[in-house]
Amino acid sequence: MLKSLFKSEGFLFIIKFLSLFALLYFFCIVFISITYRASNPFYLFLRDYLNYIDWLRYSVLRTSEFFCKLIGVESYIEDRIIIHVTNSPKKLHMGYDCIGYGVMSFWAAFVIANKTKFTKKVYWLIGGCIIIWLINCIRVAFLLTALRNNWPISRYVDHHTTFNIISYILILGLIFTYIKLNKTKVNPITS
Repeated sequence: MLKSLFKSEGFLFIIKFLSLFALLYFFCIVFISITYRASNPFYLFLRDYLNYIDWLRYSVLRTSEFFCKLIGVESYIEDRIIIHVTNSPKKLHMGYDCIGYGVMSFWAAFVIANKTKFTKKVYWLIGGCIIIWLINCIRVAFLLTALRNNWPISRYVDHHTTFNIISYILILGLIFTYIKLNKTKVNPITS
């Protein structure tokens, strides 16, 4: 019985999914650590020309700045990691844990671990990551609006945790949709 469990499709999927998630997530962490204070020429090259983590962070900040302008909240980006409310000392610092690479790694691992055509995987992977990225942009724009309007920030609710909860609920919805739409149809004649 135990032997059949290890050979079951569900068990193999879980192993594949967890392995991919760990690989993607820890790749991001290693990439951050080797490019943060790079001194080696290769690491400097990675930091200066292939730094997808900084690109992701900057795109979230720039898009959040755009969203804020749409609703009348003026802001500006300083040093590619801090976004200020214009004419105010209030600002947000976007640390590495706020970028969303963990949530995106989770989604990517799920999509890659599934048995689906390559082109469908690419569409689902990109679509899910864009949705997660967009939620992050909206979160930052909302926080800047809260800062500008002096809305009380709850000491009981952390915006980072809220973002993760919303993202994982969304991912569960995406997973449900993905499974429902990509279910292989069983032909009753050949079964």
